[in-house]
Amino acid sequence: MAPTPSHRMEAVELVEEDLPAGPTTMGGRQGRQTTRTSADGPPPGSGAPPGTGRRGAARTLRRWWPIALPLVLVVAAGSAVSAQRERARVDRVAAVPGMVRPLDGAPRELWRVPAGPGDQVVAAGGGVAVVGDRQGVWRVTSVDARTGDERWSTQLTRVASVAAEAGAVVCPGGGSDVGGLLVCLVRSSPPVYADAFAAAPGTTRIVALDSADGTVAGEWAVGDAVVSVARRGDDVVLVTEDPDGIVHAARHDALTGATRWSYEARQAVGSDGYVDVASAEATGEHLLLGGYGTAVLDLDDGAELFWARYLSFVLTRSDGERFGTWSASRGGALHGASGRKLRDLPALPVRPAVDDGTADDVVVLDTGRELSASGAYTGAPLWTLGTDLEVALVVAGQLVLAAPGRQMSVDAHTGEVAWDVATGAGAFGLVSDGALVLTAEPGADGAPVLTARGVEDGVGYWSRPLPAGTSSLVVEGGALLARTAHELVALG
Repeated sequence: MAPTPSHRMEAVELVEEDLPAGPTTMGGRQGRQTTRTSADGPPPGSGAPPGTGRRGAARTLRRWWPIALPLVLVVAAGSAVSAQRERARVDRVAAVPGMVRPLDGAPRELWRVPAGPGDQVVAAGGGVAVVGDRQGVWRVTSVDARTGDERWSTQLTRVASVAAEAGAVVCPGGGSDVGGLLVCLVRSSPPVYADAFAAAPGTTRIVALDSADGTVAGEWAVGDAVVSVARRGDDVVLVTEDPDGIVHAARHDALTGATRWSYEARQAVGSDGYVDVASAEATGEHLLLGGYGTAVLDLDDGAELFWARYLSFVLTRSDGERFGTWSASRGGALHGASGRKLRDLPALPVRPAVDDGTADDVVVLDTGRELSASGAYTGAPLWTLGTDLEVALVVAGQLVLAAPGRQMSVDAHTGEVAWDVATGAGAFGLVSDGALVLTAEPGADGAPVLTARGVEDGVGYWSRPLPAGTSSLVVEGGALLARTAHELVALG
């Protein structure tokens, strides 16, 4: 006789309510412990043979892993790409001269090193170099930008014995990291006492130091009196004046002194009987010369883009690839990259020292009591704003204006005022990390406080006391540095 359902063997689970929860029980509320089902077996009462649960899970895993694994890889790759893009964005901001590497929040003190009021600070090869007088010797000391640990220290020449000879070493920077070479102009005055560091009497030389270890990588002499020295990549742009008063400009290889291009002024300084001095200013694209007349040179190839004779009193100002000229007799003009006049201007273009390039398609003019803007390529008027504030920064398409006790942000393309706030009367050190405007302002007790406002909305995000005695803020290679009377303090 076939077995009836009542005679079949059935799997039975026993539940004992009064037993304490052990290693094989799941605890719930008191009196409700239940036996935990093993992962190796089927659920009680399922009628499945032992081992079915694990085999089923394995089959499920095998069924879905071709989808899950690529998904995990896509997520991981997306995260890596996002991180890479963020690092690239941070590096782009830090590469803009005068821009702070983006901050995660209110900065704290990272390190401090000795630095006198007249010491130079230059970012080079991922470090921060301090150039100054150390016990009668001009010394360059490089420290790690993150830790402040000393990387190397190199002596260049002795300190001049008279005040008139001060400033014997100049290492041009410009706010961004100068790279693998730290180049210095070294003037060695005639030695009063012979020592190991004295060069030939009265000589001037260019010394190129390896930014990694401070060793001398190249050195060469400069013959004429130096008017100015600037960097252009791994090259040096020198402006000199010969004994006849003729101004010369040249771009040299920093290691060897080999000449890339050279330029000689058309007139001598003071050739019309007037006493004058030569002047020079290197910008991102141009070399602006004055004193014997006015000239604008292309920094890349030395081509003369503009010239006006001596006593014509023409002022010049670089505006990216373009440049402006202005004089009381000629009025103003905007010139293109080739020097060709594009159109007349009522004033010189405004180009602040800190500019991230987000308004290069706009020409901004400052006529004293009014700012105006026009299209750089079309010349079409865009906006006019009555204000006596000066343009201090160009960041994220905004013009940040400042004057004692006040700051304002204006859209460079529309002229719309985004925000207008009052600041402390003694505010100084206006800088930016691309998203925030950072200003040193006097706190309640008069001590300087670093205040952060949004570039786009002017909202105050945080405020942090600065090191005691802070007199200025410096940005080199993206590093935010506070200067006191005797120290350089890194913030980040």
